[in-house]
Amino acid sequence: MYKDEEAFFNWYNSEATPDDQALMERVDEFGEFFDDMLFRSGTSSFELTTIRSTNIAGNWITVGDSLPEELDGFVYSWFRYKAEKPKKCDGFFREQDSLLCVPPDAEDSTVLHEMIHLHESVINGLPMYFHDMLYWALYQDLRDRIPALDEIITAHAHLLTGSTLYESGGLHDILFLLKSFDLDIRMGYPLGTVFGYGRVDDFKGYEYKK
Repeated sequence: MYKDEEAFFNWYNSEATPDDQALMERVDEFGEFFDDMLFRSGTSSFELTTIRSTNIAGNWITVGDSLPEELDGFVYSWFRYKAEKPKKCDGFFREQDSLLCVPPDAEDSTVLHEMIHLHESVINGLPMYFHDMLYWALYQDLRDRIPALDEIITAHAHLLTGSTLYESGGLHDILFLLKSFDLDIRMGYPLGTVFGYGRVDDFKGYEYKK
């Protein structure tokens, strides 16, 4: 990640094309959908960072634990954006240089897909318990909204599914699956739309509650 304001300013004003700038603005507009991946107040993941305690007067209060700077200070200017059609895929997020790339006319679902990869790269750079906390929060949010969620997760966790997806486009773990479902519901899409890789057909017939 590029945590350098001057470097971002130089990139945005000297290197980024108008399409690149528009892509970054598009990503930023979707940012509120990812508050849970940053453990922000008002999300179920945030609740896993708080404790109940008593103050001097003996009253119960909720106290939030401190979060690492990667979450607490997160901004999309830590990353770079390229609006062009990749040669072999619909889009990608490349962790090595923190680059999100999609075509200028990419569907919203494609942008959201790559944003999951972007945010998961942040989570995966932290102690593993953050990954577990986010997984559990998303699962709790979705289990009553998608009646067949356990069945879907079991199939997704199978070696054949995981290896096939990995060979096609890299890691798409259960956390990715759950966040993609969260975004499908927010956008009113059929399940599997944000996930891509033909998974709309795989999940055809599975219902969710809005």
